[in-house]
Amino acid sequence: RRVGHAPYIEEVRRLLESRDLDVTVVSATSRGGRREAVLLLHPERAAFAGPVTGDASLAWDEENGWSLTTRPDPGMPGGAIPVFKGLTVLPDPEDVAAWVVVLLTHPELTPSREDHPFRDHRAEDPEFERQLSTYTAGGEWRPGPAGRGGRGPTWRRGGGGGERLRGP
Repeated sequence: RRVGHAPYIEEVRRLLESRDLDVTVVSATSRGGRREAVLLLHPERAAFAGPVTGDASLAWDEENGWSLTTRPDPGMPGGAIPVFKGLTVLPDPEDVAAWVVVLLTHPELTPSREDHPFRDHRAEDPEFERQLSTYTAGGEWRPGPAGRGGRGPTWRRGGGGGERLRGP
């Protein structure tokens, strides 16, 4: 049985916001049978001791795991290049949030794991489903009221709703 990934994504989102990162758009979808998610991040620059990079997007899919793509501030040379996270497709949400903060505040530290994919979403993988199910705690996730700053949705636990969760 395939388990929904929205609760795992929500836990990462919650931990990012606890670190003064505004998450304005969240999507947890399934495209071609592959579960994936995108979070758009806007660091609250005043909350960080040093300069932080411009807006960023954090993406996850069940084959490649997490990647962070930063968009440099206007006028800065260079384009957006994704940096991939870790040794597994399903790292602990606390670890993901800490990794994002480090990369946003120290973009020169860009270790990237390039030997993905870690798994094939078409292959039956009971251990992956078990690990993903540990984030499901009674119910599905559905859009809630506007997020911090009123710029986007947050997610709250509740009944109903489908696996496709998308902000405006």
